[in-house]
Amino acid sequence: MPHRNKNAAAIFNAVAHFLFLAVLVSLPVLVIRLDIDTLKTGASEGTLVEYMEQFLLALTILSYAYIAKLNPTFRHFGALVVGFFLCLLIRELDMFFDQLVFHGFWAYPASIVAASAILYSLTNRAETAEQFAAFVKHRHFALLCLGLVLLLVFSRLFGMGSIWRELLDEGYVRAAKNIAEEGTELMAYVVIFYASLRYAFAMKPVKDESAHKTNSNIFCKH
Repeated sequence: MPHRNKNAAAIFNAVAHFLFLAVLVSLPVLVIRLDIDTLKTGASEGTLVEYMEQFLLALTILSYAYIAKLNPTFRHFGALVVGFFLCLLIRELDMFFDQLVFHGFWAYPASIVAASAILYSLTNRAETAEQFAAFVKHRHFALLCLGLVLLLVFSRLFGMGSIWRELLDEGYVRAAKNIAEEGTELMAYVVIFYASLRYAFAMKPVKDESAHKTNSNIFCKH
């Protein structure tokens, strides 16, 4: 009987996980639909899609900041992770910086963040390398890697103007291409955030200051 209950619980959890993921991957489509039908913003600047991307990036940064706060061992490598996603957020806020200062200004704060994160991580190279290895060996890294590939590679290739011009010919509309590219980027940010959240949940709690020194792997395997 207990064995049967365990099987039922495992099946229920799998179905619940599937339904949760179904809702999660539907989010980009719902946001795009709201942009087009309700807000009438289409593919212009300042769309709900862009705001959602920025929101998900902020949540992703908070996920790793949370891990770094509770696990001192993660902090040096965590600075690289947080710095990387903070640079992405600054890049997404380029329109804000363009209006506030001048066009292309986002590159300056992004460079400062990147340099600061790298310099801090180098203050303890051994610990940074150790946590880097633990991070990439964890089972959630494959999902995070998929999100990054979708964002940095697939969305760029899928959004190439030459593909859409050849496909639509005289019916080519730049807005359609932009929506497809932004939708793909939003999906990538959803995947990245979900993977980051799983990392946060997989974190081993540190009960005392000496605990993190004796165990280099701060993430649970299961």
